[in-house]
Amino acid sequence: MSLAENPHFGNVERAPYQLGQLLTQLPPDFSRSGHITPDSRQIAEAAMRHAENAAYAVMDGLEALGQVMFVAGSNEENHVDGRTIANLGYLVKHLAVELQFLHHIEEEIRENLAARDVAAKSKGGK
Repeated sequence: MSLAENPHFGNVERAPYQLGQLLTQLPPDFSRSGHITPDSRQIAEAAMRHAENAAYAVMDGLEALGQVMFVAGSNEENHVDGRTIANLGYLVKHLAVELQFLHHIEEEIRENLAARDVAAKSKGGK
């Protein structure tokens, strides 16, 4: 099945967020040796591709940042090309999307713990 046919692969420009969401959808017993359903395989394949895209965004962005810093610190004859600036923009966007996902996970965990506290108090616990 191609990625275009994979219903779990979407929002390519938001790879880190999609990756995190997909990882939470994998079965708890997902492993190399265990049997997985076709849907779990699609989720894993989409997660793998999002991880690859996210890694390249960070690598290209960090390389671009290094280039900008090098050019900025060297003589006036050098200039920063458009591709380098674009990679920097992509890095900043990528990091912002990662932070959005981390904030989302934080909220989910906070809500989960709060609900557990309420349930424990209603049962007479601490």
